[in-house]
Amino acid sequence: MSNCNASESLPLNKRRKKTNEEASPSPTGFLWSLPNEVSLNCLAQVSRADLAALAITSKGHRNIAKSYELCHLRWQMGCFEASTDVCLRIFPEPTPRWFILNPNRRLSPISSNRRQAPHSSSFVAVDGGVYVIGGVRYGEPISDVWFLDCFTHTWQRAPSMNTPRASAAAGLLEGKVHVFGGVADCPNGADNFEVLDPKTQTWTSSLMKPAAGIVENHLVARDIKHSVVTNDGKMLCLVDEAGQSFCMAPSRGVGYGDIDSKPGSRNDWCDIGGDLYCRGTRGRILWCDHLDWKEVKGLEELQDHLCGWGHRWGLPSTKVIYDITRLSVNSSTGNLVIYWSAQLEDDPESLELRSAEISVEKREGGEVWGKIEWSGSVFKLDPLSDSYNVKVLFFCFCLCLKFVFSIVV
Repeated sequence: MSNCNASESLPLNKRRKKTNEEASPSPTGFLWSLPNEVSLNCLAQVSRADLAALAITSKGHRNIAKSYELCHLRWQMGCFEASTDVCLRIFPEPTPRWFILNPNRRLSPISSNRRQAPHSSSFVAVDGGVYVIGGVRYGEPISDVWFLDCFTHTWQRAPSMNTPRASAAAGLLEGKVHVFGGVADCPNGADNFEVLDPKTQTWTSSLMKPAAGIVENHLVARDIKHSVVTNDGKMLCLVDEAGQSFCMAPSRGVGYGDIDSKPGSRNDWCDIGGDLYCRGTRGRILWCDHLDWKEVKGLEELQDHLCGWGHRWGLPSTKVIYDITRLSVNSSTGNLVIYWSAQLEDDPESLELRSAEISVEKREGGEVWGKIEWSGSVFKLDPLSDSYNVKVLFFCFCLCLKFVFSIVV
């Protein structure tokens, strides 16, 4: 390895002029004593954090670590790692911004898309990236679809939908992106949906077909309020404003489900082991089986913290100015992840975004208990900027070959 900088020890007038071949870094130029194939195999087994640290040592090392050959080999070897990507709306900025959670549990900026709709988009995570679907621009729904490659952090325009949609229900079912409702003349109607095949990059439109034994004219839904993918990505559960649920599976059609047990504010539905979870109000997290909602126990400290001043978990005293703003599941750990905004007591001009990861356990008697595994600040607004509020639009955990070179801090 000491030979890597051998040319730097030569006098300036003695150094050879690099040829085009020498100027292009290669694994041989990085690991001088090893054949290309061996050096690539070594690097393919290095963690993303170590590759990120290696990449900042020199431009040559950076290019090697980002090379197509190394990425392709890691893919073949199954060296997938979870990438946590977060989309924020930082007011008054009109364009959403994207970040990645780095190894230090801080949000670092990545490439954003200035053409992304300011609000009401739908998001669907697939292996290696995120589809951003529809939304509202200049007061009108749009049909635009964009794809964020979570490996390169570059944006690609995907084929547009056949119909403009905003605040549509969307999910990945059996490897295909399904988008329901969000149409102006049929707001979130459950009978109107489109399907994107990521392999062929084509959209097809369809109407919901009732499952065997269901009378078609009984299949009528009002405004869809919630949706969640269940059964290992094989079924989508939709709930309308009347509380009635529909279970949609591409291979079986649509059937009726259970009626939601009680009215109330419940958002960000997600599935863990066949049970549904969502965020309620005043720091509560709810869970249900067959839409009979109950509160997750053991999170009293979190609720106290979210309802006022607190000194919890050794953190600075903060004043929470908003409730939990987003909830999802860490697919790599099976834990819940939440976000909320807070002000520091000793710095009222600043605003920070906080996060917590919560494991859940179903105990005897049918109760679910939660345990806070980690909590802390992940992002802080610059008090000298014009920003005054931050909203988490979306976050996900993608499996990809992510090395986060551009955001090492």
